[in-house]
Amino acid sequence: MGPRRGAATGVCAVLAQGPPHSIRSGHFCREPRIQANSPPANEVRRIGPPRRPFLVALAAALLLGAVEYTPSSALETPSLSAVIAAGARVPGAPAAWPIWFPVDSAVLEREVVSRYDYRPLARLLGRHNRNPEIVRRIARAIVKEAGRLQVAPSLLTGVLLTENPRLETRTVSSQGAIGLMQVMHFHAGKFDCESDDLRQVESNICHGASVFDRYLKRTGNVKSALLRYNGCVVSANTPNCHRYPAKVIRTAGQVRRDLLAYPAVAR
Repeated sequence: MGPRRGAATGVCAVLAQGPPHSIRSGHFCREPRIQANSPPANEVRRIGPPRRPFLVALAAALLLGAVEYTPSSALETPSLSAVIAAGARVPGAPAAWPIWFPVDSAVLEREVVSRYDYRPLARLLGRHNRNPEIVRRIARAIVKEAGRLQVAPSLLTGVLLTENPRLETRTVSSQGAIGLMQVMHFHAGKFDCESDDLRQVESNICHGASVFDRYLKRTGNVKSALLRYNGCVVSANTPNCHRYPAKVIRTAGQVRRDLLAYPAVAR
């Protein structure tokens, strides 16, 4: 009996029993030529270790994929990865990464604010008010309160710009809401703010952020908290107040896109 043939030879033997037009005459059934320096037929070919760039890309994909699909906390802005700024890259990411690489924009926002403090927000708010001192104070106060309450700065800014797009510190609405975040007078002094004067920048933002945070913790839902902040619960003080949450979240999304684009502008 001759030497035992490999699996490919066995397959070809079966195929040889087929009709004349079968593939047995093709390359599939041609046995490989044995060269003088060829390894034994039964020896498994060894594959070298993966290259480093591949391992780095794989690790990054797994990490960011885990972050992306981890449920967002109820105390943060809903994930806005779908509306991440076109062309904005991950801070510190390799230039070879595609701009559409899936990331959690809330994580990136925290990274930008941690690295640049209030400056990205001040740049954005400067389009709404030409007083640089007021703009800096507002930006600092929002970043401070966002850190204290663990709420995304873009969400607090979304509330502020929806309530008071011109950033008028001393304005009073027809319902008696005061200042930047349109805080009702009966909230003054109820929170651990440095001042009870709702016309002061830092005090107003402290009170407004605290009111929103209280509703957020009570309801566990951003939309419900925004409805309560707007007074749109049982009776509506404002026409079409049910649209308020969508408007705030849309504004917050634009704020976040601008914040994520700041590193490219700051270079």
